[in-house]
Amino acid sequence: MGDTCCNPDSMGRIQEAIKGALPGIYTYSIMIGDDESGDKKASFFGKINEEVNSVCEQLKNDENLKYGFNAIGFSQGGQFLRAYVQRCNDPPVYNLITFGSPHNGVSDIPGCEKNDGWCRLMRTIASQGAYSGYVREHIIQAQYFKDPRRFDIYLKKNIFLPDINNELEVKNETYKKNLVTLNKLVLIRFNEDTTLKPRDTAWFSFYDEEGNIVPLREQMLYKEDWIGLKTLDEAGKIVFKDCESSHMSIELIYFVDEVVLPYLNNTLKYRKKPLLVIQT
Repeated sequence: MGDTCCNPDSMGRIQEAIKGALPGIYTYSIMIGDDESGDKKASFFGKINEEVNSVCEQLKNDENLKYGFNAIGFSQGGQFLRAYVQRCNDPPVYNLITFGSPHNGVSDIPGCEKNDGWCRLMRTIASQGAYSGYVREHIIQAQYFKDPRRFDIYLKKNIFLPDINNELEVKNETYKKNLVTLNKLVLIRFNEDTTLKPRDTAWFSFYDEEGNIVPLREQMLYKEDWIGLKTLDEAGKIVFKDCESSHMSIELIYFVDEVVLPYLNNTLKYRKKPLLVIQT
């Protein structure tokens, strides 16, 4: 949210760290829109469903990725990459790593940095109500907003999250079929996160109507295996990790030691070097 594919101080720095640890690796940082300005704007305004469709086309058209790849998603980008896996997964993802991603939604629209005009505009529009017609169709963050006290309205009005989490009455079996093909799903939570409410949404936990955190394994999402999380978990394929920092404050030594070396240093079918896609 508010970042771009190619910012040298963020995603560029991440790519440099990966290439330094794994010489020869191919990396691809996803851009939504025609340029960096459009990419940043698209992190606040648009329809997630359309952006995911665009990513499906981008990745399918990259010959370097055709046999599969590892994927890292940062903040909301991790949730969107999971949507890629569930809806498309062509080419397929091997390991999916998400940092501080709102997998089970947020109970409040995330805040802004002081000088981020696009973000301030987003919050101004969102203040009209996340489930109102214009907001839910045009504000990205409203499309993963979940009010635990108005769950029925959330299911009816939210145009993205209830579908991708298979919370609707009619389940999409493809979502589970695709997600369970992952080798590893690595869910990283920032233990000092104040941007995501709750921070535990990074592990699929969320509030009940009384404001109590309900862990993933106690939810129907897990118990009835709506998207395959129970299957992955019982096979030892979900990794729950903490990062000792605030939202998106990642020390490079942690990133390399805890993510790059254990989960990206593998050889995919027909390839001599690991492949990687990054989503912000």
